[in-house]
Amino acid sequence: MYIDTHCHLNFSQYDSDRAMVVGNAKKAGVKQCINPGVDLHSSQEVLELAKLYPGVIFPALGIHPHEAQHDPDVQKLDSLMNDQVIAIGECGLDYFQYKGEQALGKKDKQKRLFDEQLRLALRHNLPVIMHCRDAYEDFFTVLDALPSLPKGTIHCFSGGLQELRQAQARKIFVGIDGNVTYSKQLSLTVPSIPLSMLLLETDAPYLTPVPHRGERNEPKYIPLIAKQIAQLKGITTKVLADTTTTNAQTLFTSLH
Repeated sequence: MYIDTHCHLNFSQYDSDRAMVVGNAKKAGVKQCINPGVDLHSSQEVLELAKLYPGVIFPALGIHPHEAQHDPDVQKLDSLMNDQVIAIGECGLDYFQYKGEQALGKKDKQKRLFDEQLRLALRHNLPVIMHCRDAYEDFFTVLDALPSLPKGTIHCFSGGLQELRQAQARKIFVGIDGNVTYSKQLSLTVPSIPLSMLLLETDAPYLTPVPHRGERNEPKYIPLIAKQIAQLKGITTKVLADTTTTNAQTLFTSLH
């Protein structure tokens, strides 16, 4: 059994065949999918989707760092909370879009938005699905300023060995996606990731693994990602599947 710990099945790319995509995932052994929101609207959508596919799609409520410029109200996110919600996210920092510009005020807005959602997670005793791109230094600074550290995962991990060690020191999981099938950097980093830290995710509809690169991604491709990681780590796919499923259930305790 596999768990896709990060996909966006509420996105319009699935409007014509969503039920089939969920069915194909199950056939491929991907029994459960975690679907994070990226803003207030999509967070409402994932709650509706989870009602349609109980026990299969699990909702996380969050506001992506790209939304920081619109000054979103995290209190509104809080008002959406119910017993279905298994995590806060995706939230975090993304400085890639500011390459070559100062953007200090914009970065401050992102940090504030991230901090507010981390505190929301602590208040509700929920894990956090975190996004970090070109911002690891500030990312760990924001985390370390909290009264206590929530449990969580760095989605689509793109750091090197130093960032991996920092995540490990804080007992944070890391999610690996389809880009492991074509990224040189990931193929160098993955062998060093302790099995106990690993989660599998697609980020569908994005980051489709080889040999389907260029097509729409789906949770059914999780086994391709698992196979590549297992090869890089020199273990069987079954060991990887069993361990990452246990890891997901450890982090997201509401999975059943």
